[in-house]
Amino acid sequence: MVSSNLKTAKNFKFKVRKKSGRLEKIIAESIPKDLGISRTRVKNLISNGLIFSAISNRPINLDHKLSEDETLILELDLDIKKVLVKEKMELDIIFEDEHLLVINKKSGLVVHPGSGIDSGTLVNGLLYHCDRLSVLGGILRPGIVHRLDKDTSGLLVVAKSDQAYLGLREQFSKHSARRHYLALIWGLPNINDNYSKKNLVFCLEENKIFKISGKIGRHPVDRKKMAIRNNNGKHAITRFRVNNQYKFKNKVVASLVECWLETGRTHQIRVHMDSINHGIVGDQTYRSGKKTDTELINTLGNIYLNFKRQALHARKLSFVHPITLENKSFQTPLPTDFQKLETSFSELY
Repeated sequence: MVSSNLKTAKNFKFKVRKKSGRLEKIIAESIPKDLGISRTRVKNLISNGLIFSAISNRPINLDHKLSEDETLILELDLDIKKVLVKEKMELDIIFEDEHLLVINKKSGLVVHPGSGIDSGTLVNGLLYHCDRLSVLGGILRPGIVHRLDKDTSGLLVVAKSDQAYLGLREQFSKHSARRHYLALIWGLPNINDNYSKKNLVFCLEENKIFKISGKIGRHPVDRKKMAIRNNNGKHAITRFRVNNQYKFKNKVVASLVECWLETGRTHQIRVHMDSINHGIVGDQTYRSGKKTDTELINTLGNIYLNFKRQALHARKLSFVHPITLENKSFQTPLPTDFQKLETSFSELY
């Protein structure tokens, strides 16, 4: 049993026996169980520099080689406001109570610190706005249950309490939480078209619903991109329907589609649309299907030329409130830049 003094201490020293296996597993097995720290939590603590070597007094990393009966120090004072800077910013809050809040994220806003970014993120703004955020997902991602790409706009749910975090994560893991997106894509999808991606299933289900199934993993060459992979990918399914078509000289040049996810992989909709040669308009990374017709571009004009992000918006979000058990459903309109872009396509002739 861990004493009450230990639970209120700022750090905890413990010995780890040198043995084979993954570092986070070995460390998790060495920490008293009543501290309630899982293997996943240990991995997050290591990644965020909160487990130290007693010899060097420096944070260890996941490649750390244990010595015999090595003593490590676990940082227990997880005050995220001492690790991250809180910043005042305008947040479009759709709903809030003591356990969670729903945000309409603007495009261009990074969700949480990482990869050299430690300020100007949604998390920095949340720290200023909220008295507390759950840190179960990691010290750099307090409250973050799921993410949106920097240049994707729309709805996010954020957990204030640990109970809310665990309940929401379970719903996202079991796919009972629903997310619907609107995307403006190049061309008009047709399952009879040829596409070159292997390890991909593209089919048409009932009610004119398209299904894309293909594992997604890190691109083998460009590490900033994701790609359809087989051995190194994670299962991913995207469904979508075509809501509108936009023609230029009697040929469909773009479509407005509504997408919903069965899984939530990094860049999932962008990669899946790119994989069937119907990349999202404005996407600077995945650009399949992009039209280079000078007359079309001139007709679309500056609204199109100045649109430098993917035309992707998380429009709907629904889940069961993990504390009150109420069904919650939220919807937000397209942001102004997306609306103007869609209008410019609708006015083609």
